[in-house]
Amino acid sequence: MRSLFALLLLPAFAFAQTADEKKATVKFIGRCFNPDTGGFAVDPPAFEQKPKPSLRAANGAVNALKFFGGEVPEKALSKFVMSCYDEKTGAFAEPGEKPTVASTSVGVLAATALGVPRKSLKKAIAYLDKNATTFEDFRIAAAAVEAFGVESSRIDPGIDPSRWVLDALKDAIAADPNGKRSARDLASLIAMQLRLGQKVDASENGMLTTILDSQLKDGGWGKKGAKTSDAETTYRVMRALMLLKEKPKDVDGVAKFVASCRRKDGGYGVDADAPSSMSGVYYAAKVSEWLK
Repeated sequence: MRSLFALLLLPAFAFAQTADEKKATVKFIGRCFNPDTGGFAVDPPAFEQKPKPSLRAANGAVNALKFFGGEVPEKALSKFVMSCYDEKTGAFAEPGEKPTVASTSVGVLAATALGVPRKSLKKAIAYLDKNATTFEDFRIAAAAVEAFGVESSRIDPGIDPSRWVLDALKDAIAADPNGKRSARDLASLIAMQLRLGQKVDASENGMLTTILDSQLKDGGWGKKGAKTSDAETTYRVMRALMLLKEKPKDVDGVAKFVASCRRKDGGYGVDADAPSSMSGVYYAAKVSEWLK
């Protein structure tokens, strides 16, 4: 008969990547690195082409390398990330593109993960406060505020990220007046509020039940009406459950879905059929981390 200690360990090993799998994933991430710019690309380059760096890929690479045991090129990557920052406006922009709430939020996430001093980023919160207008804006801005520090983000008497919740809820209601929200939408709403330091009763209106019951047969969660899961939606749901300190009904099912997104090159796709990408690797790393 197995010992109780052994039985308690089973769930942890059920979804753990092997050492060789982790090495292969680190190798895939390395293929997306451009030493000339110090950044990472979302997709690995074609033959003899150099990866086009992006802030989103930078944030994904930092988190994934830390989880899979790779070495983060902190100096080069920090230089790339901050080269996308405009100190005058407080905005981050993807190379060659105009700044947005999303790019600024991801820039803050990457910069804080790399240990960039928060005083260098204080204008970024003011930019987000001024420019966020839609639910998706507030959702991703909340992630930046959480990374920056909810209390620290109140750098100005006129900036209080907690009020974003009301604006975000208004936008969500306007987009879906019937209130029949999917697990993805509910999880996004819950995670946003918790990241901003708000209290949430997930049992209200059956929100948690809807989320848990929406887990699909392939183990993950998908967008509204979808019959198969995707990594981004599964990531959003798992973040909400992690913050709520709740478990999915089928923990092994989530692990199996993540495994189904793994590719022969060591990377992960954003669903069971998509090719490897930094986005897929990031989602796999975060969901696997929460499963632990």
